[in-house]
Amino acid sequence: MYLKSIKISNFRNFTSLRTDFYPRTNVFFGQNGSGKTNLLEAIFVLCLGRSHRSASDAIIINQDANFYRIEGEIVKKSEGVQSLSVAFEKGGRKKITLNKVPLKVAELYKNFSAVIVNPEDSNIISGPPSVRRTFIDIYLAQYSQDYLRTLVDYQKILAQKNAALKKEIDPTPFSELLIEYGVSIMIKRIEFLEEIKDATSGYYHQISGGDDLCFQYKPSVNFNEGMVSKNDIKEAFESCLAKNREREKIVKTSLVGPHRDELYFSINNLPAREFGSQGEWRTAALSLKMAVYHLLRRKRKLNPLLLLDEIFAELDQKRAESLMQSFDNLGQLFLTTAVKPPEFLKRDSRNYQIEKGKIIDII
Repeated sequence: MYLKSIKISNFRNFTSLRTDFYPRTNVFFGQNGSGKTNLLEAIFVLCLGRSHRSASDAIIINQDANFYRIEGEIVKKSEGVQSLSVAFEKGGRKKITLNKVPLKVAELYKNFSAVIVNPEDSNIISGPPSVRRTFIDIYLAQYSQDYLRTLVDYQKILAQKNAALKKEIDPTPFSELLIEYGVSIMIKRIEFLEEIKDATSGYYHQISGGDDLCFQYKPSVNFNEGMVSKNDIKEAFESCLAKNREREKIVKTSLVGPHRDELYFSINNLPAREFGSQGEWRTAALSLKMAVYHLLRRKRKLNPLLLLDEIFAELDQKRAESLMQSFDNLGQLFLTTAVKPPEFLKRDSRNYQIEKGKIIDII
């Protein structure tokens, strides 16, 4: 799978842009604020219908417009060239079409795949638990269509339960459904995280020059790490809900379930959030995303688009070149850099210079 071309209207600082892409490595360089990151975000929105920054559609519209539209030609071996578009108008609903046929957001996850790495990813390690849950949800939804459907159902029931708690209505009927969907979510999270655990550690060991990275899934429902049967997790969920029933009535919100899950990282056996440096956080997040990329590639039997935003900013040349070598045979890459691309990035690549939301040169 690769992105052949893109046309952007009124997205962030792009008022109008159309360009073709190289099937291998595409490097975008320009000063900070030129639009490099916004271009990667537009590609991500085209593939998955949402911003990787968790920004709302209204926010990503150009400030001088009332709509945005992203169109692209995506090539897949099985289907050939496909025309995809994502558009949103203020006060309206998002419109997605594939070959001019309306498509739901969930169907994007089924048809296309993208992994993005950016400086903000350090928040996956150092930020609040919600950032880690968002990371899991975005990429596990690409790994499993069942997960995406279950997550949507869970979020609807969670909203209904919280509304009942606020109105002091018995939330028990909603709790029963919350358990049903929540157990499935936790089982999928266990499976997904187990699949990427070793690869994440391996990438970190390679890029950092020998340091160790580990992570551990900590669901809000207390059960033993090896206890992954549906019935056992269901019983643990029911017990945890019962213990927190009165407290939930007092605080008027649901305190138990996957929406409260956590993921703990450690670097060289020390808590990464408390003791890690900015460089270690970024390297850990990069390792995590590369592990996800390989899992999706293997699971889906296609190459996801790989979007790399300023990943070399805190790596010396030796580590940067080592990292680039690991990208061999990965499919189409999109990279950004604030300086003119170094020689090792010019091999088998096309280079674009961006300035004020426009591509002013292609090398």
